[in-house]
Amino acid sequence: MKRILFLASTIMMCSISFAQFDQTNEPSIGDESTLYVIDSMAPDFATETGMGASWDYSTYGGFDNDSRTLQVVDPSTTANVSDFPSSEKALEIQGFLSSFFSSTTTERTYQGFVYSDPGLGDILAQFSSDEAIQYEYPFGLADLLTDTYEGTVDVPPFAIGSALTGSLSATVDADGGTLDLANGVQFTNVTRYKIEETSEVTTGLGTFILDRVQYEYYDFATSNLPVFVHTSVSLSQFGTTVTDFNLVLSAEDPEGFVSVTEQLGAVNEISIFPNPATDKVNFKLPQNLSSASFSIIDAVGRQVVNGNIDAHHNKVNVSSLKNGVYLIRFSNGSEAVTRQLIIR
Repeated sequence: MKRILFLASTIMMCSISFAQFDQTNEPSIGDESTLYVIDSMAPDFATETGMGASWDYSTYGGFDNDSRTLQVVDPSTTANVSDFPSSEKALEIQGFLSSFFSSTTTERTYQGFVYSDPGLGDILAQFSSDEAIQYEYPFGLADLLTDTYEGTVDVPPFAIGSALTGSLSATVDADGGTLDLANGVQFTNVTRYKIEETSEVTTGLGTFILDRVQYEYYDFATSNLPVFVHTSVSLSQFGTTVTDFNLVLSAEDPEGFVSVTEQLGAVNEISIFPNPATDKVNFKLPQNLSSASFSIIDAVGRQVVNGNIDAHHNKVNVSSLKNGVYLIRFSNGSEAVTRQLIIR
């Protein structure tokens, strides 16, 4: 590891009170919370930083109680216990990401992750040659930490045990902030932690780049786990994106569904039935439209089904999709429309 730490908060005015990450608020094994999936198009408010920042997510809809459990577990209880022998804890975001780490009174060390992609399967990254540092304790407002890591990665079916190199940058970019969520819920003393990771995977098929930018919002008076998470992930090769999406999780479940914006045109007249659907969904095109393309998008912005429809090919099998609310986008040239599709 080759880390650089700039402790900006230590030279701030002593009269200002800052929240800091340290051993007293590091999550413990057994800590658990439930966050709800909201609109993946919600912004990351990247420029809303500093003391007293504010972030308003109160108007963004949800996905009919779709939730993810956040929990800190003992690595020995996970399926990847043999992959991370030096890890003391694992922070799991259900169905998405497990991060393995250990800590001392002065720092948190990051040994790798397991990222679950619906198309590729589990991506296993082990920082076995050079671990990374995520926090230098205490870690407060405007502190910046950069580090590098090395190891191996499995990206099925492209690469198994391939060389991995990467870098991360972590900072506390806001403190004493106000976070507005749905249903009038507000947190008024929020600390935001931002981490950026870029992992480069070398394979016989070329080089893959896995990028992740994650914002975690903490109210330490409420929990040592985040009350809100905004994550952007992308996997690319030769400059072309293989997969990318946002996952946005909130402590409050919005009463309304994700809103959709329609661009009127012939595609606006496509009928969907049944809706809710269970195993198959039918599309009926208007007389003035011969064909259209479609994409079914899940709650975290991932394209799970796509194809083309016309008068003869107008049925889609959705039996493999989990129950919940999806977006379905139809397009034909410059015309596009987005609708909601419910799977029961």
